[in-house]
Amino acid sequence: MKRKYILAMPLVFICCLLFSVKAFAASNSDIEINVSSPIDSLQSESGVVAVEQFPAQIPVSVTAKTGTLTRVQLEYGGHSREITPEYILTVESKEASGPYTITAKTDQGAVLTVTANVVFQVKAIYDTRYRTIGMNVKEIYEGKTLLKSFQEPQRIDLVNANTVADHEQERIAGWIDKYDGGTYTLKGSLVVEIYGFSSGKLYGTYDTNMDFEPLTTSYGWTEKALIAFETMRNTEITYQAPVKINIDATWCDESKQEVYGKLSAQDKGVPELLFPYQTTSVIFSKDDILLSRNFIYCGLEWDYTPESAEYTDGESSTQTSITQKINYKIPDADFYFKFKACDGNDLSVAIRAPATVYRGDSYSFTVVFMNSGNSPAYDVPLKGTVDDDLIKEIPAVQDFSPNESKTYTIKRTADTSADVINLWANIGVPEGFTDGNLANNTATAIIKIIEEPEKTPDPGNNPDQPDMPNNPPDQPPDSPKLCDLSASILAPSTVYEHENYSYTVSFTNQSGTELKNVLLRGTNNDTALAQIPKTYSFNPRETKSFTITGTAGNAGEIYNLWANITTPNGFRDDNPANNTAVSKITVVKKPSGNPDNPPDNPDNPPDNPDNPDVPSEKLCDIWANLSCPPMVYEQEEYSFTVYFANSTDKALSGVSLNASIDGKAVLTVPSTANFKAYETKAYVVKSTAGEKGTTIHLAAQVSPPTDYRDSNTSNNQAAAEIMVVERPYDLDVQRITPDQYKENQTVISTIKVSNKGSLDFTPGQKVSVLFEIPELSIKKRVDAVVMEQDTWNVVSLKWNTPNVQADKNITLIATINPDKVLDNETTAANNTYTQNAVIKNVAYDEPEESRTVPAPPQRSDQPKVTWWEQRYENGQFVWRQFYAELKATAALDYDTRAKGYLKSGYGFTISVTATVNTNYDKPELITAAQTAEVYLPQYRYETSVPLMSDSTNHFTFRENPSSPFRYKKQYVPTWFPDNTDYIVQLLVTDVHTPGGTLSKWITGGELKIFVVDSMYDDDVTTGN
Repeated sequence: MKRKYILAMPLVFICCLLFSVKAFAASNSDIEINVSSPIDSLQSESGVVAVEQFPAQIPVSVTAKTGTLTRVQLEYGGHSREITPEYILTVESKEASGPYTITAKTDQGAVLTVTANVVFQVKAIYDTRYRTIGMNVKEIYEGKTLLKSFQEPQRIDLVNANTVADHEQERIAGWIDKYDGGTYTLKGSLVVEIYGFSSGKLYGTYDTNMDFEPLTTSYGWTEKALIAFETMRNTEITYQAPVKINIDATWCDESKQEVYGKLSAQDKGVPELLFPYQTTSVIFSKDDILLSRNFIYCGLEWDYTPESAEYTDGESSTQTSITQKINYKIPDADFYFKFKACDGNDLSVAIRAPATVYRGDSYSFTVVFMNSGNSPAYDVPLKGTVDDDLIKEIPAVQDFSPNESKTYTIKRTADTSADVINLWANIGVPEGFTDGNLANNTATAIIKIIEEPEKTPDPGNNPDQPDMPNNPPDQPPDSPKLCDLSASILAPSTVYEHENYSYTVSFTNQSGTELKNVLLRGTNNDTALAQIPKTYSFNPRETKSFTITGTAGNAGEIYNLWANITTPNGFRDDNPANNTAVSKITVVKKPSGNPDNPPDNPDNPPDNPDNPDVPSEKLCDIWANLSCPPMVYEQEEYSFTVYFANSTDKALSGVSLNASIDGKAVLTVPSTANFKAYETKAYVVKSTAGEKGTTIHLAAQVSPPTDYRDSNTSNNQAAAEIMVVERPYDLDVQRITPDQYKENQTVISTIKVSNKGSLDFTPGQKVSVLFEIPELSIKKRVDAVVMEQDTWNVVSLKWNTPNVQADKNITLIATINPDKVLDNETTAANNTYTQNAVIKNVAYDEPEESRTVPAPPQRSDQPKVTWWEQRYENGQFVWRQFYAELKATAALDYDTRAKGYLKSGYGFTISVTATVNTNYDKPELITAAQTAEVYLPQYRYETSVPLMSDSTNHFTFRENPSSPFRYKKQYVPTWFPDNTDYIVQLLVTDVHTPGGTLSKWITGGELKIFVVDSMYDDDVTTGN
């Protein structure tokens, strides 16, 4: 803080801080109040203002950062008056010092109240000085009512002499504990420190009220200094309590009884607490919660509690969003987006299957799912089983048009041992849909299996394939072929009321590839165009056009036309911006006395146009219209079509044309053109979109030649708008594997993520995956995950399991885009995946010896795994397949190995070496073998004996507690039969890789000992 020290009187040391004040709310306040001391330009937030003489002039400046000021009020000594935003406060005398409260309001409902405490200060001389360090709070008032008092004054710290310390704000709020938007006053006195300026020595700390006598009699202050201390004995600061914002939006049925979803203002980014000096707003839209497409939107209702003149209840059947301004006086508000279920339909399923089939033969059957109603059904769940096995050829969810059926042919082999095959199918009722007849939603059938005596059974599969993993990896999706499809609409911009009209919808395959089963759609004001087939096959460069006719309604009606073409399976459109086209037709009144009617179809002129009353050389009818996509992606190329037409039976020369984008003329459209009778000219205009959130304004205009008069000028102009949006995408986490781990190991967890959408993610897109295990306080992340649009990838992480005394349940959590750096995701609901897992306690039981020697059991293992990962190399996405394979060698050693046998009762050692071969380019994500165990015949191959690792890839026996010298050996029991092979089984495992855990069994071979005689044959003791 800036200080001034001036020599005022000899032999007396006095000190004072010279400061001004700037009192204002938090940085997001709508109002700023500046109160400046006449001494200098220092600033603070507490409301302490120093003056050196009386009368004193104190500048007050009030500004509205949001909205407009409506009132500024000054209060002192119980009296208040309005002041101007730029005001000079004059304090005449010491008696007029004290707290001045300033309250400002805006037209947005914001209110800010601050208190400026005017205190008298004197200039300092020599070495003894004082400084203001705090305030002792004695009472808290709500208006004139005492709210709280303290038996012992509560000190709050001031920094830089006059600013309430930040750490005190929470304590003040706790004292008041109010959330009503009210203004409260804290009253008390200032606290000062007396110190030596040169030495910095602290002489004492004083409350200027309770310690006034020792403060003013101990240091030889001047009379003016005593006056200064008097002005500090009564101080006030103000506190404005926030209010809790309670505004909710509910998605529900028309009766508001069934709730489909709910959002609060806090879910939309509004703080829970709002201070009086703040205002904000919240916008709710019916699409904030995406419901099933089967629901029909019925409108919006809003309720306020309590209702007032400013906040009135209401409803709208067409309004789809609402913006609510928020200030501290707003009542509780509830908004209801109401929907009703689509009803009057009948979903059904039927199975057509043969009555019998020979055992082992192939057979087929069909499942037919039907929507017999007059309304579409969206997201309909389908399911079918064969002997309780799910039929994967039937998609889980399908959309149905009115009166549409979908048939699936299923092929199977009758390889069951049962006598019948049970077929079952079900068509579910989707959310938001009412099925009028549930009795036919499930179908069953039974196929009897009969024997064919001459049938030769197929040879069984050979289970001995140790090099093939039993969990085949996810196969990368086939790269789609690129194509370019487009839609356009040729329509007159206006038609006369109650007259016939027509327009043409065209679809084009602009690529050089034949395309089959291309999906086509078209609507007029959301009514599907029956003239357009649902699918069509296109030859290369082929255009297919459909002419739609109708009769116009009343003047003022607008027909919004929409057309879309969708790529077939296996293809991706290289330019999706032109897959959709929109246009519109406006119905106008027919001019009176004008017999020159426009023809019903401008592309097919009448053979004998009849204009008997108007000279043909002076009248004409020309029009313009636009066909464009409703939206385009930012910074990408787009195109639209401008149509100009001559709807009269005469050729026209010198017709003026104009087309513009955002008011700038399109150079590819000529300024004039000549038209044949009934000719239409189309110009395809290409451009590049700008930033997302902007709107592209298109316009087209046509004017007749100078010697002609247009008989219908209402269709000479056309306009359209295109929204610029960001490419949508949807990231999700699909699974985390594995879900079981052993204690005290280095393990690998693999996360499968996907990118459902039309946006590619290269390394620069910063797609991150966060992996967490809350129970172990583990957090790991992988950045720059790459994924081509509509594909998936895997992310692997290494971590260490702890020692556990018993099996420990843990939670694996994976989140993609955890920091929400990418902000245009269709939904974030599937960004987090949670997997319950367990860390197994590894305990080896004490083996129990048995004299029954079984044959070694058959074991399954997984010595090799393969997996796919997506990479971005040389500017393109590629799939790389990786493998990891466990190789293990083992041998037994004993003293008589060279003789080819071992006597029972003697011991043997083991040596195991494990290596991993891989082509993976991240070898740090592949662990070494961490477990090796042997299974011995005397324990019936049921209880394992663990080996110990004495180097990175080598295992041996541990010390045997049964051995008299703690040898690292196992012993052939003395009872083991002579001339019998002692066969050892070995398991090497816990090689963790992104593709799974590797394991390998070895039985016999080098792990086999031929037993002859026993150790007792070597006994040399004698006796009677």
